[in-house]
Amino acid sequence: METVYLIFALLFGMTIGSFLNVVAWRVPRGESIIRPGSRCTSCGKEISWYDNIPVLSWFILRGRCRSCGERFSFRYAAVELVTGLLFAAIFMKYGLTWLFLSNTIFISLLVCVVLTDIDHWIILDSVSLGGIVLGLGFSLVPGGVGFLPSLITAAVAFSIFLLIRIVSKLILKRKPGYTIAPEGHEDEADEFQGGMGWGDIKLAGMMGAFLGPSSTAVALFIGFLLGAFTGITVILAGRNRRLPVPFGPFLALGAAVAVFAGKAIWHLYLRIGLNL
Repeated sequence: METVYLIFALLFGMTIGSFLNVVAWRVPRGESIIRPGSRCTSCGKEISWYDNIPVLSWFILRGRCRSCGERFSFRYAAVELVTGLLFAAIFMKYGLTWLFLSNTIFISLLVCVVLTDIDHWIILDSVSLGGIVLGLGFSLVPGGVGFLPSLITAAVAFSIFLLIRIVSKLILKRKPGYTIAPEGHEDEADEFQGGMGWGDIKLAGMMGAFLGPSSTAVALFIGFLLGAFTGITVILAGRNRRLPVPFGPFLALGAAVAVFAGKAIWHLYLRIGLNL
């Protein structure tokens, strides 16, 4: 039966990944995620159910719309596959428990964060603020982090990121217009002068609510480390240092690592620290 459950987790995750593609495409554009049904973004033709099978349909159609022949990005299939694999991995770690449900929901929210932050430089409030509420709720289930640790960690993570934004904004005030707004967001130039976006601040709160103290510390450390490494790399590659880099994907990746190994990494850190 475990094999059956594992396959189900994989397929269910792929289906959720397909839904997340829809959410990331439609919600930032103010469109409904329910109606109309899935359709080609080029010709508007509704996609038949047999052309809407996660991952498989992309390969059967060779990445093209059956109606107009326009290409579909491979990213759609990749998101579906990665989400499915993550769901399967969560089942392998936590089994068919409340923690499987809470972590698959958390991972789904993180996938949505990555998609919208990369494409639109936003993290949806429905994801981050809704995620805080869900994280606090799941803290009460068997094996959860506990309501008080969840609440305190969410508040502390939110406050740390808010403090970073305040301090960064004060520093950048001495260099007006130092940060260049991304293309298409020129009318929101002021929002990119804070060093830390409001979406990242609320995302940190969501991570704290779901992960609790030790795993949140690991997730934030990994997120900052990856963000710094990527920033330095792209600058060395010749990219203008005044152009911002979306931070949500790095935080999401750190949180995903923490879902699987947060406590183990934290305990390893403590053991190393005590032996020094």
